[in-house]
Amino acid sequence: MATQRNHTSLLQVGSVRAEVTYKHIKNLRLRVVPPDGEVKISVPWGVPEETVREFVRSHEAWLAQARERIRRACPPKEVLADGGRTRLWGRWREVRVEEGARAWARLKGDQIVLSGPDEEAHRRGLENLYRRELADAVPVLFAEWEPRVGHRHQKLRLRRMTSRWGSCNVRTASITLNTALAEYPPEALEYVVVHELMHLVERSHGPRFVAGMDRLLPDWRARRQALRGQP
Repeated sequence: MATQRNHTSLLQVGSVRAEVTYKHIKNLRLRVVPPDGEVKISVPWGVPEETVREFVRSHEAWLAQARERIRRACPPKEVLADGGRTRLWGRWREVRVEEGARAWARLKGDQIVLSGPDEEAHRRGLENLYRRELADAVPVLFAEWEPRVGHRHQKLRLRRMTSRWGSCNVRTASITLNTALAEYPPEALEYVVVHELMHLVERSHGPRFVAGMDRLLPDWRARRQALRGQP
C-alpha cells in the first residue's frame, strides 16, 4: 500500500484560524508558534473535521493564554534603521547604517554597523554577525563542558530555528543551535549548550536528565526562564 503524504489545510473555528496537517500520528497535537502566535494542529489520518473543530473549541482558553504569552515575549522587531537598536548578548546596541551594496554587519564598540541596499539586507547581515559571534563563543563552551559531561559532540550547526533553541542528534552526536541565542545573555547560551550535551547522556528529559542538569548547572532553571516564550 502506498504511504499517504502529509496534507495541510486551513481551518477557521470561531476566532481561531489554524493550520491543520494530517499525518501518520496517533493523537491530535496542538501548538502555538512564535512570533505571530500561529496555531498549528497535527491530526491523525481519518479523524473527522468536526472532531478537530471540537478539539480547538475545547482548547480556546489555553490558546488565548498561549498567544498572549507569545505576544508579550515576542514584541515586534525593531526597525534596523540608522539610530535604531538591536540586541547582542543580552544588551541593546545602537544601530548605525552605512552605504554598501553587500549585506554586512560588524560590531564597533557598543554599536552595530550595518550595510546593504535595504532592511532585508541589513537583517541578513545581522544574522551573519550572530552566526560569527556564536561560532567564536560555542567552541569555548564545548571545551569547558564536554569533559564535565563526559561526552563530545561531533558536528555543530548554527541556524535560525522557529521552535527550538537547540537540538541534538544522539546517533551522530550532532548539535544544532539557534542563531537567535546571540541576542540573549551568554548564560542562556551556556545553559542550552549544557542541555544539548546532556542529551548525549540521556535522550529524554526524564529524572536522569534533570539530575544531570542539577549537578552540572544548578541554576539551569533560572537561565531557562530567560528564554521563556521564545523562539
